[in-house]
Amino acid sequence: MSSTEDTSQLCEPHGMRLSRVLFPVVLLTCIFFLNFIARQITGPSLPEIERVFHLSHTQIGLFILLMGTGFCFSQIGAAFLAARWGYKRCILISLWGSAAAAVVVAGAGSILVLYFGFLGLGMAGGLYVPSGIALITVLVQPRDWGKAMGIHEVAPSIALISVPFIATAAVFLGSWRWGFYATALALAILGCLYWRIGVDSQKRPSSPNITRILEIIRQPSFWQLCVLLSMAVGVETGVYTMTPLYLVNERGFDLSEANQLLGLSRIPSVALVLLSGWLTDRLSPTKAVAAALAVTGCALIGMGLGSAGVLVICVFLLAAAAACLFPPMLSMASAISTTENRALTLSLSIAVAPVIGSGLLPAAIAFTADIFSFAVGFTGTGLLLLAGIGLVKRQ
Repeated sequence: MSSTEDTSQLCEPHGMRLSRVLFPVVLLTCIFFLNFIARQITGPSLPEIERVFHLSHTQIGLFILLMGTGFCFSQIGAAFLAARWGYKRCILISLWGSAAAAVVVAGAGSILVLYFGFLGLGMAGGLYVPSGIALITVLVQPRDWGKAMGIHEVAPSIALISVPFIATAAVFLGSWRWGFYATALALAILGCLYWRIGVDSQKRPSSPNITRILEIIRQPSFWQLCVLLSMAVGVETGVYTMTPLYLVNERGFDLSEANQLLGLSRIPSVALVLLSGWLTDRLSPTKAVAAALAVTGCALIGMGLGSAGVLVICVFLLAAAAACLFPPMLSMASAISTTENRALTLSLSIAVAPVIGSGLLPAAIAFTADIFSFAVGFTGTGLLLLAGIGLVKRQ
């Protein structure tokens, strides 16, 4: 399974058992891991960036909003590019483009350059998600999608454990910039590796057209999925990005303590995301999503209103429950579309999520912090997640 041709020839009409395509799935998981780090190392670095450039919380929130907006635009374009160039080329562009954008952020000497760098990180990173997930659903038979998505979703869980320590180590070595430089180097190397041994599929998605787009967006389940994915992205990455600022500015943590708590809280999520994928194949995905939303909503309220001890417990609960959201949600996304429409459905549904979840939500929390406090922003977000359970029951 060391070449595109070998994998394409082995593919059966409805995919293969996960055990037969485990290597391609693990390789794509490694790519997702670095792709995720390139964007999420921003959060633990924000207190230092804010200090060095003398920025307000609202200005910091704009960085995250731009990254989410760039992610959205590339998601929409990803289906067109995948149909024209194939999954592998889109993944390579994402890897090397993210490396270049990380170098721009690391070398930035002004706020304007930082804006362009974070926009580039979002645009390059967004190309991977529809291609990577769609490629997995082509390679793997439908009854194993939950397990395959569970393996794939280990990547962000491990990334969210790693980035606080990477950011802290970078500051210890002299500057927050070293974290971005190191990530860029790793992305470039992995891109070369995937270019040599990466997989693809002869089953390319059809080129999008207005008829197919209208067919997808007319489905009520598609819009419900968009809202749910926005909540999932918001709780896993949007809130995560703002947490170091909250801990440092309002709860009296120093940066090292805040990043240590953030990283350690994500360790249980590695096992839980695999368990979530396994349960998704055996239980109703809607039940798994509803339970995870309930726990994340309560945890956020506890973070905003609770004492120091409650805060620490809720940070761990939030990380654990957030990791359980994506395997069942991605299974939902794959199930509501055909093979030909899957990349486009994923592109359209996931395109909305970064703008709202990774962009508008953290920007709104930062804006709320300038007016009131981060605690108010976190509490309001928790109530919003609890309200989202009603949408799950309608899926």
